[in-house]
Amino acid sequence: MDILYKTSGKERYCELSEETVKDIALEEVIDYMTVVNDERKILRDIMVKIPINLEDINYRQQIVRDLMESDSLCSAVRDSIDSINVLRYYGSETRSMLDKDNTLMALLENLRELKVWVEVVESLYKALSENDISSEGLITLRDSLKDIVNDEDFKSVKPDIVKIHEDLSNIRGAIVGVTFTPDLDIENVTAIEFVDYKPRSSYSIAEVAVGYKINTPFKKYKVIDPLLVSMTPYMKKHLWKHLGEVKRLIAKHSKYDTHMLTDLYNSLIFYLCVADLGRKLTAKDHNISFPQIVKSEAFEISGLYNIRLAIDEQEDIVKNDFSFLKNERMFILTGPNRGGKTILEQGVGLISVMASLGMFVTADSCTGMPFKNILTHFPIDENLTINYGRLGEEAVRIREIVKRSDSDTLILFNETFSTTSAADALFLSKDLLRILKEKGSYVIFNTHIHELASDISEMEEWEGVSSIVSVVMEIKDNKNTFKVKRSAPDTSSYARNIAEKYGITYEQMKDM
Repeated sequence: MDILYKTSGKERYCELSEETVKDIALEEVIDYMTVVNDERKILRDIMVKIPINLEDINYRQQIVRDLMESDSLCSAVRDSIDSINVLRYYGSETRSMLDKDNTLMALLENLRELKVWVEVVESLYKALSENDISSEGLITLRDSLKDIVNDEDFKSVKPDIVKIHEDLSNIRGAIVGVTFTPDLDIENVTAIEFVDYKPRSSYSIAEVAVGYKINTPFKKYKVIDPLLVSMTPYMKKHLWKHLGEVKRLIAKHSKYDTHMLTDLYNSLIFYLCVADLGRKLTAKDHNISFPQIVKSEAFEISGLYNIRLAIDEQEDIVKNDFSFLKNERMFILTGPNRGGKTILEQGVGLISVMASLGMFVTADSCTGMPFKNILTHFPIDENLTINYGRLGEEAVRIREIVKRSDSDTLILFNETFSTTSAADALFLSKDLLRILKEKGSYVIFNTHIHELASDISEMEEWEGVSSIVSVVMEIKDNKNTFKVKRSAPDTSSYARNIAEKYGITYEQMKDM
Protein backbone atom coordinates (compact mmCIF):
# COMPACT_ATOMS: atom_id res chain seq x y z
CA MET A 1 0.00 0.00 0.00
CA ASP A 2 1.02 3.63 -0.47
CA ILE A 3 0.98 5.98 2.51
CA LEU A 4 2.54 8.91 0.64
CA TYR A 5 -0.39 9.53 -1.70
CA LYS A 6 -4.13 9.22 -1.37
CA THR A 7 -4.76 9.85 -5.06
CA SER A 8 -3.72 7.59 -7.93
CA GLY A 9 -2.32 8.35 -11.37
CA LYS A 10 0.90 9.79 -12.74
CA GLU A 11 0.19 13.50 -12.27
CA ARG A 12 0.62 13.52 -8.51
CA TYR A 13 3.73 15.60 -8.01
CA CYS A 14 6.11 18.12 -9.55
CA GLU A 15 9.82 17.42 -9.26
CA LEU A 16 11.91 20.40 -8.22
CA SER A 17 14.88 21.24 -10.43
CA GLU A 18 18.43 20.84 -9.16
CA GLU A 19 18.80 24.64 -9.29
CA THR A 20 15.78 25.13 -7.03
CA VAL A 21 16.95 22.47 -4.56
CA LYS A 22 20.31 24.24 -4.31
CA ASP A 23 18.99 27.81 -4.25
CA ILE A 24 16.46 27.30 -1.45
CA ALA A 25 19.03 25.19 0.47
CA LEU A 26 16.78 22.13 0.73
CA GLU A 27 19.83 19.87 1.10
CA GLU A 28 20.73 21.65 4.35
CA VAL A 29 17.32 20.79 5.77
CA ILE A 30 17.68 17.14 4.72
CA ASP A 31 21.15 16.89 6.26
CA TYR A 32 19.73 18.26 9.53
CA MET A 33 16.91 15.73 9.52
CA THR A 34 19.17 12.65 9.65
CA VAL A 35 22.84 11.68 9.81
CA VAL A 36 22.24 8.30 8.14
CA ASN A 37 23.34 8.40 4.50
CA ASP A 38 20.75 5.89 3.28
CA GLU A 39 18.00 7.89 4.97
CA ARG A 40 19.31 11.10 3.39
CA LYS A 41 18.94 9.54 -0.06
CA ILE A 42 15.39 8.43 0.74
CA LEU A 43 14.44 11.88 2.06
CA ARG A 44 15.89 13.65 -0.95
CA ASP A 45 14.04 11.40 -3.38
CA ILE A 46 10.74 12.12 -1.61
CA MET A 47 11.24 15.79 -0.77
CA VAL A 48 12.13 16.97 -4.28
CA LYS A 49 8.77 15.61 -5.50
CA ILE A 50 6.16 18.02 -4.17
CA PRO A 51 2.53 16.82 -4.30
CA ILE A 52 0.21 19.00 -6.34
CA ASN A 53 -3.14 17.66 -5.09
CA LEU A 54 -4.76 19.07 -1.97
CA GLU A 55 -6.00 15.58 -0.99
CA ASP A 56 -2.45 14.18 -0.95
CA ILE A 57 -1.07 17.11 1.06
CA ASN A 58 -3.71 16.82 3.79
CA TYR A 59 -3.40 13.01 3.76
CA ARG A 60 0.31 13.32 4.60
CA GLN A 61 -0.19 16.07 7.13
CA GLN A 62 -2.55 13.89 9.15
CA ILE A 63 0.09 11.13 9.38
CA VAL A 64 2.77 13.60 10.47
CA ARG A 65 0.42 14.93 13.15
CA ASP A 66 -0.21 11.41 14.51
CA LEU A 67 3.51 10.71 14.79
CA MET A 68 4.38 14.08 16.30
CA GLU A 69 1.71 13.72 18.96
CA SER A 70 2.97 10.33 20.18
CA ASP A 71 6.57 9.59 21.17
CA SER A 72 5.65 5.98 21.89
CA LEU A 73 4.18 5.51 18.41
CA CYS A 74 7.33 6.92 16.80
CA SER A 75 9.53 4.67 18.90
CA ALA A 76 7.51 1.55 18.09
CA VAL A 77 7.42 2.31 14.36
CA ARG A 78 11.17 2.95 14.40
CA ASP A 79 11.70 -0.50 15.95
CA SER A 80 9.56 -2.07 13.21
CA ILE A 81 11.60 -0.23 10.57
CA ASP A 82 14.68 -2.30 11.42
CA SER A 83 12.81 -5.54 10.74
CA ILE A 84 11.30 -4.16 7.54
CA ASN A 85 14.83 -3.40 6.39
CA VAL A 86 15.72 -7.08 6.92
CA LEU A 87 12.74 -7.99 4.74
CA ARG A 88 14.07 -5.63 2.08
CA TYR A 89 17.23 -7.77 1.93
CA TYR A 90 15.13 -10.86 1.36
CA GLY A 91 13.37 -9.06 -1.48
CA SER A 92 16.60 -7.77 -3.01
CA GLU A 93 18.14 -8.89 -6.29
CA THR A 94 20.80 -10.90 -4.44
CA ARG A 95 18.14 -12.72 -2.46
CA SER A 96 16.00 -13.35 -5.54
CA MET A 97 18.87 -15.36 -7.02
CA LEU A 98 18.61 -17.71 -4.06
CA ASP A 99 14.93 -18.28 -4.82
CA LYS A 100 15.97 -20.22 -7.91
CA ASP A 101 17.84 -22.59 -5.65
CA ASN A 102 15.65 -25.41 -4.31
CA THR A 103 18.22 -26.71 -1.81
CA LEU A 104 17.50 -27.04 1.87
CA MET A 105 19.65 -24.03 2.69
CA ALA A 106 17.65 -21.85 0.28
CA LEU A 107 14.42 -23.06 1.85
CA LEU A 108 15.77 -22.27 5.30
CA GLU A 109 16.36 -18.72 4.10
CA ASN A 110 12.70 -18.58 3.05
CA LEU A 111 11.80 -19.80 6.51
CA ARG A 112 13.85 -17.03 8.13
CA GLU A 113 12.13 -14.47 5.91
CA LEU A 114 8.72 -15.76 6.96
CA LYS A 115 9.73 -15.56 10.62
CA VAL A 116 10.82 -11.90 10.30
CA TRP A 117 7.66 -11.05 8.37
CA VAL A 118 5.45 -12.50 11.12
CA GLU A 119 7.32 -10.56 13.79
CA VAL A 120 7.09 -7.20 12.00
CA VAL A 121 3.39 -7.63 11.15
CA GLU A 122 2.65 -8.26 14.81
CA SER A 123 4.87 -5.46 16.14
CA LEU A 124 3.62 -2.83 13.69
CA TYR A 125 -0.01 -3.81 14.26
CA LYS A 126 0.55 -3.59 18.03
CA ALA A 127 2.10 -0.13 17.68
CA LEU A 128 -0.81 1.19 15.62
CA SER A 129 -3.41 -0.44 17.86
CA GLU A 130 -2.06 0.69 21.22
CA ASN A 131 -1.60 4.35 20.25
CA ASP A 132 -4.23 6.94 19.36
CA ILE A 133 -4.21 7.58 15.61
CA SER A 134 -6.65 9.61 13.53
CA SER A 135 -4.98 9.81 10.11
CA GLU A 136 -6.62 7.97 7.25
CA GLY A 137 -3.31 6.51 6.09
CA LEU A 138 -2.30 4.92 9.41
CA ILE A 139 -5.85 3.72 10.14
CA THR A 140 -5.97 1.99 6.74
CA LEU A 141 -2.58 0.39 7.44
CA ARG A 142 -3.69 -0.75 10.89
CA ASP A 143 -6.88 -2.30 9.50
CA SER A 144 -4.93 -4.12 6.77
CA LEU A 145 -2.57 -5.57 9.37
CA LYS A 146 -5.53 -6.51 11.56
CA ASP A 147 -7.01 -8.59 8.74
CA ILE A 148 -3.72 -10.46 8.44
CA VAL A 149 -3.27 -10.99 12.19
CA ASN A 150 -6.83 -12.32 12.57
CA ASP A 151 -6.48 -14.72 9.63
CA GLU A 152 -6.58 -18.37 10.78
CA ASP A 153 -3.60 -19.35 8.64
CA PHE A 154 -1.55 -16.51 10.10
CA LYS A 155 -2.34 -17.67 13.62
CA SER A 156 -0.72 -21.00 12.79
CA VAL A 157 2.43 -19.50 11.27
CA LYS A 158 4.27 -18.85 14.51
CA PRO A 159 3.64 -22.32 16.04
CA ASP A 160 4.70 -23.94 12.77
CA ILE A 161 7.92 -21.93 12.69
CA VAL A 162 8.66 -22.64 16.36
CA LYS A 163 8.20 -26.39 15.87
CA ILE A 164 10.46 -26.67 12.85
CA HIS A 165 13.13 -24.50 14.49
CA GLU A 166 13.07 -26.79 17.52
CA ASP A 167 13.58 -29.80 15.25
CA LEU A 168 16.42 -28.13 13.38
CA SER A 169 18.14 -26.68 16.43
CA ASN A 170 18.34 -29.98 18.39
CA ILE A 171 21.77 -30.58 16.88
CA ARG A 172 24.50 -29.07 19.04
CA GLY A 173 27.45 -31.15 17.84
CA ALA A 174 28.73 -34.27 16.08
CA ILE A 175 31.06 -37.13 16.98
CA VAL A 176 33.03 -38.62 14.10
CA GLY A 177 35.54 -41.37 13.46
CA VAL A 178 38.26 -40.41 11.01
CA THR A 179 40.67 -42.72 9.11
CA PHE A 180 43.99 -41.13 8.14
CA THR A 181 46.50 -42.03 5.44
CA PRO A 182 50.21 -42.49 6.35
CA ASP A 183 50.63 -38.82 5.32
CA LEU A 184 47.90 -37.84 7.77
CA ASP A 185 45.44 -36.94 5.04
CA ILE A 186 41.82 -37.80 5.79
CA GLU A 187 40.96 -41.06 4.05
CA ASN A 188 37.35 -41.22 5.13
CA VAL A 189 34.86 -40.49 7.86
CA THR A 190 33.92 -43.87 9.25
CA ALA A 191 31.16 -42.80 11.62
CA ILE A 192 29.12 -39.76 12.45
CA GLU A 193 26.64 -39.19 15.24
CA PHE A 194 24.78 -35.93 15.90
CA VAL A 195 24.33 -35.07 19.59
CA ASP A 196 22.36 -32.49 21.55
CA TYR A 197 25.41 -31.14 23.42
CA LYS A 198 28.59 -29.37 22.40
CA PRO A 199 31.60 -31.73 22.23
CA ARG A 200 34.97 -30.18 22.87
CA SER A 201 36.86 -29.47 19.68
CA SER A 202 40.27 -28.19 18.67
CA TYR A 203 38.63 -26.40 15.73
CA SER A 204 37.39 -22.89 16.26
CA ILE A 205 34.07 -21.85 14.72
CA ALA A 206 35.87 -19.64 12.23
CA GLU A 207 38.19 -22.45 11.14
CA VAL A 208 35.36 -24.86 10.56
CA ALA A 209 33.28 -22.27 8.71
CA VAL A 210 35.83 -20.72 6.40
CA GLY A 211 38.90 -22.95 6.44
CA TYR A 212 42.31 -21.60 7.34
CA LYS A 213 45.00 -19.58 5.56
CA ILE A 214 48.64 -20.29 4.78
CA ASN A 215 50.94 -17.32 4.26
CA THR A 216 53.90 -17.63 1.91
CA PRO A 217 56.39 -14.96 0.86
CA PHE A 218 54.48 -14.68 -2.40
CA LYS A 219 50.78 -15.23 -1.73
CA LYS A 220 48.14 -16.07 0.83
CA TYR A 221 46.39 -19.39 0.21
CA LYS A 222 43.05 -20.35 1.68
CA VAL A 223 42.83 -24.06 2.50
CA ILE A 224 39.39 -25.64 2.86
CA ASP A 225 39.10 -27.78 5.98
CA PRO A 226 39.16 -31.41 4.75
CA LEU A 227 37.22 -32.61 7.78
CA LEU A 228 34.40 -30.22 7.00
CA VAL A 229 34.37 -31.41 3.40
CA SER A 230 34.13 -35.01 4.56
CA MET A 231 31.33 -34.26 6.99
CA THR A 232 29.20 -32.30 4.52
CA PRO A 233 27.40 -35.30 2.92
CA TYR A 234 26.48 -36.62 6.36
CA MET A 235 25.19 -33.22 7.48
CA LYS A 236 23.10 -32.88 4.33
CA LYS A 237 21.69 -36.37 4.78
CA HIS A 238 20.69 -35.64 8.37
CA LEU A 239 19.06 -32.30 7.52
CA TRP A 240 17.44 -33.49 4.31
CA LYS A 241 14.69 -35.28 6.17
CA HIS A 242 13.41 -31.80 7.08
CA LEU A 243 13.23 -30.70 3.46
CA GLY A 244 9.65 -31.85 2.88
CA GLU A 245 8.50 -30.31 6.14
CA VAL A 246 10.07 -26.92 5.31
CA LYS A 247 8.64 -27.03 1.79
CA ARG A 248 5.14 -27.70 3.12
CA LEU A 249 5.42 -24.85 5.61
CA ILE A 250 6.62 -22.38 2.97
CA ALA A 251 3.86 -23.43 0.56
CA LYS A 252 1.22 -23.20 3.28
CA HIS A 253 2.03 -19.57 3.98
CA SER A 254 3.05 -18.51 0.47
CA LYS A 255 0.00 -16.25 0.03
CA TYR A 256 1.52 -13.61 2.26
CA ASP A 257 3.35 -10.90 0.31
CA THR A 258 6.21 -9.19 2.15
CA HIS A 259 6.14 -6.35 -0.39
CA MET A 260 3.19 -4.89 1.46
CA LEU A 261 5.61 -4.01 4.25
CA THR A 262 8.83 -3.38 2.32
CA ASP A 263 7.01 -0.88 0.10
CA LEU A 264 6.30 1.14 3.25
CA TYR A 265 9.96 1.50 4.22
CA ASN A 266 10.81 4.76 2.44
CA SER A 267 7.52 6.37 3.44
CA LEU A 268 7.95 5.49 7.11
CA ILE A 269 11.53 6.82 7.08
CA PHE A 270 10.20 10.12 5.69
CA TYR A 271 7.44 10.46 8.28
CA LEU A 272 9.70 9.52 11.20
CA CYS A 273 12.40 12.00 10.14
CA VAL A 274 9.81 14.77 9.75
CA ALA A 275 8.48 14.05 13.24
CA ASP A 276 12.03 14.03 14.63
CA LEU A 277 12.70 17.38 12.93
CA GLY A 278 9.62 18.89 14.56
CA ARG A 279 10.78 17.70 17.98
CA LYS A 280 14.27 19.11 17.42
CA LEU A 281 12.88 22.53 16.58
CA THR A 282 10.36 22.71 19.42
CA ALA A 283 12.98 21.48 21.90
CA LYS A 284 15.00 24.58 20.99
CA ASP A 285 11.93 26.83 21.40
CA HIS A 286 11.41 27.43 17.68
CA ASN A 287 7.76 27.85 16.81
CA ILE A 288 6.20 25.54 14.21
CA SER A 289 2.63 25.15 12.97
CA PHE A 290 0.62 23.00 10.61
CA PRO A 291 -0.63 24.95 7.60
CA GLN A 292 -4.31 25.09 6.75
CA ILE A 293 -4.31 23.74 3.20
CA VAL A 294 -7.35 24.90 1.23
CA LYS A 295 -8.05 25.53 -2.44
CA SER A 296 -7.19 29.15 -2.97
CA GLU A 297 -5.24 31.52 -5.16
CA ALA A 298 -3.69 32.94 -1.99
CA PHE A 299 -0.84 31.70 0.20
CA GLU A 300 -0.60 33.70 3.42
CA ILE A 301 2.19 33.25 5.98
CA SER A 302 2.42 34.97 9.36
CA GLY A 303 5.50 34.97 11.59
CA LEU A 304 7.70 33.09 9.13
CA TYR A 305 11.39 32.40 9.63
CA ASN A 306 13.92 30.56 7.48
CA ILE A 307 14.58 27.13 8.99
CA ARG A 308 18.26 27.55 8.07
CA LEU A 309 18.57 30.12 10.85
CA ALA A 310 17.28 27.57 13.36
CA ILE A 311 19.63 24.90 11.99
CA ASP A 312 22.55 27.32 12.38
CA GLU A 313 21.35 28.03 15.94
CA GLN A 314 20.99 31.76 15.32
CA GLU A 315 19.67 33.72 18.27
CA ASP A 316 16.89 36.33 18.21
CA ILE A 317 15.55 35.21 14.86
CA VAL A 318 13.39 37.91 13.25
CA LYS A 319 10.00 36.77 11.96
CA ASN A 320 8.12 38.26 9.02
CA ASP A 321 4.69 38.17 7.42
CA PHE A 322 4.46 37.52 3.69
CA SER A 323 1.29 36.91 1.74
CA PHE A 324 0.49 36.21 -1.89
CA LEU A 325 -3.07 37.12 -2.84
CA LYS A 326 -5.06 36.63 -6.03
CA ASN A 327 -4.40 40.21 -7.11
CA GLU A 328 -1.00 40.58 -5.40
CA ARG A 329 1.31 37.97 -6.84
CA MET A 330 4.40 39.97 -7.79
CA PHE A 331 6.82 41.63 -5.38
CA ILE A 332 9.90 43.70 -6.13
CA LEU A 333 12.17 43.28 -3.11
CA THR A 334 14.94 45.79 -2.43
CA GLY A 335 17.09 46.61 0.54
CA PRO A 336 20.63 46.85 1.82
CA ASN A 337 23.26 44.17 1.36
CA ARG A 338 23.09 41.58 4.14
CA GLY A 339 19.71 42.96 5.09
CA GLY A 340 17.93 39.58 4.88
CA LYS A 341 16.52 39.61 1.33
CA THR A 342 17.88 36.19 0.31
CA ILE A 343 17.03 34.63 3.68
CA LEU A 344 13.45 35.87 3.31
CA GLU A 345 13.15 34.49 -0.23
CA GLN A 346 14.52 31.11 0.76
CA GLY A 347 12.24 31.03 3.79
CA VAL A 348 9.14 31.58 1.66
CA GLY A 349 10.27 28.90 -0.81
CA LEU A 350 11.05 26.36 1.92
CA ILE A 351 7.73 26.95 3.68
CA SER A 352 5.86 26.31 0.43
CA VAL A 353 7.80 23.08 -0.11
CA MET A 354 7.28 21.92 3.48
CA ALA A 355 3.56 22.70 3.27
CA SER A 356 3.26 20.76 -0.01
CA LEU A 357 5.05 17.75 1.50
CA GLY A 358 2.50 17.58 4.31
CA MET A 359 5.00 18.82 6.89
CA PHE A 360 4.63 21.50 9.52
CA VAL A 361 6.03 24.93 8.60
CA THR A 362 8.38 27.32 10.35
CA ALA A 363 5.80 30.03 10.90
CA ASP A 364 3.12 31.07 13.37
CA SER A 365 0.41 30.32 10.80
CA CYS A 366 0.02 29.51 7.14
CA THR A 367 -3.16 29.35 5.06
CA GLY A 368 -3.95 28.66 1.42
CA MET A 369 -2.60 26.43 -1.32
CA PRO A 370 1.16 26.01 -1.67
CA PHE A 371 2.64 26.39 -5.12
CA LYS A 372 2.67 23.45 -7.51
CA ASN A 373 6.15 24.33 -8.71
CA ILE A 374 9.01 26.56 -7.56
CA LEU A 375 11.58 27.95 -9.97
CA THR A 376 14.64 29.97 -8.98
CA HIS A 377 17.26 32.16 -10.55
CA PHE A 378 20.13 32.80 -8.13
CA PRO A 379 23.72 33.77 -9.00
CA ILE A 380 25.92 30.84 -10.02
CA ASP A 381 29.63 30.15 -10.04
CA GLU A 382 31.50 32.21 -12.63
CA ASN A 383 33.22 29.02 -13.83
CA LEU A 384 29.87 27.73 -15.10
CA THR A 385 29.34 30.70 -17.42
CA ILE A 386 32.33 30.05 -19.69
CA ASN A 387 30.23 29.01 -22.72
CA TYR A 388 27.79 31.92 -22.76
CA GLY A 389 29.23 34.58 -20.48
CA ARG A 390 27.33 35.70 -17.37
CA LEU A 391 24.55 37.57 -19.19
CA GLY A 392 24.23 34.83 -21.80
CA GLU A 393 23.93 32.23 -19.05
CA GLU A 394 21.23 34.28 -17.35
CA ALA A 395 19.33 34.57 -20.63
CA VAL A 396 19.38 30.80 -21.21
CA ARG A 397 18.15 30.06 -17.68
CA ILE A 398 15.49 32.78 -17.73
CA ARG A 399 14.12 31.56 -21.04
CA GLU A 400 13.69 28.10 -19.54
CA ILE A 401 12.05 29.53 -16.40
CA VAL A 402 9.51 31.50 -18.45
CA LYS A 403 8.79 28.43 -20.54
CA ARG A 404 8.02 26.33 -17.44
CA SER A 405 6.09 28.95 -15.48
CA ASP A 406 2.32 29.20 -15.12
CA SER A 407 -0.29 30.56 -12.72
CA ASP A 408 0.56 27.92 -10.08
CA THR A 409 4.29 28.63 -10.07
CA LEU A 410 6.37 30.60 -7.58
CA ILE A 411 9.53 32.12 -9.07
CA LEU A 412 12.32 33.48 -6.88
CA PHE A 413 14.80 35.84 -8.53
CA ASN A 414 17.95 36.88 -6.71
CA GLU A 415 19.97 39.77 -8.17
CA THR A 416 19.08 38.82 -11.75
CA PHE A 417 20.82 40.91 -14.45
CA SER A 418 23.29 42.20 -11.85
CA THR A 419 26.25 41.89 -14.23
CA THR A 420 24.96 44.23 -16.92
CA SER A 421 24.58 48.01 -16.90
CA ALA A 422 21.81 49.62 -14.85
CA ALA A 423 19.97 50.78 -18.00
CA ASP A 424 20.15 47.34 -19.63
CA ALA A 425 19.17 45.60 -16.40
CA LEU A 426 16.13 47.85 -16.04
CA PHE A 427 15.02 47.13 -19.62
CA LEU A 428 15.52 43.36 -19.31
CA SER A 429 13.83 43.18 -15.90
CA LYS A 430 10.74 44.96 -17.15
CA ASP A 431 10.33 42.59 -20.10
CA LEU A 432 10.74 39.62 -17.78
CA LEU A 433 8.19 40.86 -15.25
CA ARG A 434 5.76 41.78 -18.01
CA ILE A 435 5.57 38.26 -19.47
CA LEU A 436 5.28 36.73 -15.99
CA LYS A 437 2.48 39.15 -15.13
CA GLU A 438 0.61 38.02 -18.22
CA LYS A 439 1.11 34.37 -17.24
CA GLY A 440 -0.20 35.01 -13.72
CA SER A 441 2.92 33.62 -11.99
CA TYR A 442 3.82 34.40 -8.39
CA VAL A 443 7.13 36.27 -8.16
CA ILE A 444 9.63 37.67 -5.67
CA PHE A 445 12.12 39.77 -7.62
CA ASN A 446 15.04 40.50 -5.30
CA THR A 447 17.04 43.22 -7.03
CA HIS A 448 19.54 46.04 -6.71
CA ILE A 449 17.69 47.97 -9.45
CA HIS A 450 15.79 50.46 -7.32
CA GLU A 451 14.50 52.27 -10.39
CA LEU A 452 12.43 49.19 -11.20
CA ALA A 453 10.24 49.67 -8.14
CA SER A 454 9.88 53.35 -8.99
CA ASP A 455 8.22 52.44 -12.32
CA ILE A 456 5.42 50.35 -10.80
CA SER A 457 2.71 52.75 -11.99
CA GLU A 458 3.83 52.08 -15.57
CA MET A 459 3.93 48.30 -14.99
CA GLU A 460 0.43 48.31 -13.56
CA GLU A 461 -0.83 49.10 -17.08
CA TRP A 462 0.40 45.75 -18.38
CA GLU A 463 -2.01 42.85 -18.89
CA GLY A 464 -2.44 40.41 -16.03
CA VAL A 465 -4.48 39.93 -12.87
CA SER A 466 -1.73 40.85 -10.42
CA SER A 467 -0.62 44.15 -9.04
CA ILE A 468 3.11 44.68 -8.57
CA VAL A 469 4.11 45.57 -5.02
CA SER A 470 7.32 47.19 -3.81
CA VAL A 471 8.66 45.78 -0.54
CA VAL A 472 11.89 46.60 1.24
CA MET A 473 14.03 45.22 4.03
CA GLU A 474 13.71 47.86 6.70
CA ILE A 475 16.47 50.03 8.14
CA LYS A 476 16.01 51.89 11.43
CA ASP A 477 18.61 54.20 12.88
CA ASN A 478 20.96 53.05 10.13
CA LYS A 479 20.68 49.45 11.30
CA ASN A 480 19.14 46.46 9.52
CA THR A 481 16.00 45.24 11.29
CA PHE A 482 15.57 42.23 8.93
CA LYS A 483 11.87 43.10 8.77
CA VAL A 484 10.13 43.38 5.42
CA LYS A 485 7.66 46.20 4.80
CA ARG A 486 5.74 47.74 1.93
CA SER A 487 7.58 50.79 0.73
CA ALA A 488 9.32 52.35 -2.22
CA PRO A 489 13.09 51.78 -2.15
CA ASP A 490 15.17 54.37 -0.32
CA THR A 491 18.47 54.37 -2.16
CA SER A 492 20.04 57.10 -0.04
CA SER A 493 19.45 55.21 3.22
CA TYR A 494 20.94 52.03 1.72
CA ALA A 495 24.02 53.88 0.57
CA ARG A 496 24.33 55.59 3.97
CA ASN A 497 24.00 52.22 5.71
CA ILE A 498 26.79 50.68 3.65
CA ALA A 499 29.00 53.76 3.97
CA GLU A 500 28.72 53.75 7.76
CA LYS A 501 29.37 50.03 7.93
CA TYR A 502 32.69 50.41 6.10
CA GLY A 503 33.60 53.78 7.65
CA ILE A 504 33.50 55.93 4.52
CA THR A 505 30.96 58.63 5.38
CA TYR A 506 32.27 62.18 5.25
CA GLU A 507 32.23 62.44 9.04
CA GLN A 508 34.06 59.13 9.52
CA MET A 509 36.73 59.92 6.96
CA LYS A 510 37.24 63.45 8.31
CA ASP A 511 38.33 62.03 11.65
CA MET A 512 40.85 59.67 10.06
